[in-house]
Amino acid sequence: MRPRMHIRSWALGVCALFLGGAIPAAADPNRIVSLDYCADAYVLALAERDHILALSADAARPYAWGRDRMAGIAQHDGSAEAILDLKPDLVIHSGLEHLKSVHMLDRFGIEIIDIGYSQSLDHGRKALLKVGAALGEDKKARHMLASIDGRLMAAQKQVAAMEKTHKRPSALYLTPSGITTGRGTYIDEVMALAGIDNQLAENGVDGWSSVGLEALAAKPPAMVITSFFQGRSGWNNAWRFSHHPLAKRIMDRARRVEVPANQWGCGGFFLVEAVETLIAARIRDEGPRLAETAFIKGAGK
Repeated sequence: MRPRMHIRSWALGVCALFLGGAIPAAADPNRIVSLDYCADAYVLALAERDHILALSADAARPYAWGRDRMAGIAQHDGSAEAILDLKPDLVIHSGLEHLKSVHMLDRFGIEIIDIGYSQSLDHGRKALLKVGAALGEDKKARHMLASIDGRLMAAQKQVAAMEKTHKRPSALYLTPSGITTGRGTYIDEVMALAGIDNQLAENGVDGWSSVGLEALAAKPPAMVITSFFQGRSGWNNAWRFSHHPLAKRIMDRARRVEVPANQWGCGGFFLVEAVETLIAARIRDEGPRLAETAFIKGAGK
């Protein structure tokens, strides 16, 4: 272990010489880097484009919220060396990955904002204000927050109208690899906001879990909410569950709603889009009478 520590210290010393010592934090950051795809979303939503030096290597993935907003912006590989070479004055992350790089960057005096990994829409709303304050974009963050609150209020009015004439549906969330979720996750929260009961939560299951074929066969869901079924390249081993004939048959018989992965690839302010997607699916499937309430979409775009 000791030789590795010496090598690391030598590498840090070389970086410091190359960069001319520690990088001072700027009062108004204009050289911004985000370290993971959750943090990318906040940077893309709030920062001026010419202030964004680079986004994470996952910024263009199907599950990344800002994938359609990042054209022309560079990406980095997450290494401390690559980020130091960019000479940022602010680095934003959500604790998903590259934590070793975070510790190294902190030693060079770079300002680092940790928004934390979000498991709720409320956390995402608070993170929006935190990043807005760090970027000097408080007004933009508050405007986005007001828009989100307005959209959620409209969503709740729609759900209340549905429940006057329709029974609240129960559904199972399912990914191609068989990952599902019970109580206490942002998926469960989104389902509740859309007026949908979580079948696993009703069975007393908490957190993230995996569903077996036996459980599906014993109690097949009437409604399945799916995601991540697009863009399977490179994940062949993870998709075996959805390829099983029994799983296919159960899903074919259920009412299926697909939520785009980038609307809830992680928790965040953008979860309101997943709420709207589920409500729109209910309005489409449960009858034209439900479409009488105005449906607000597209705020913050």
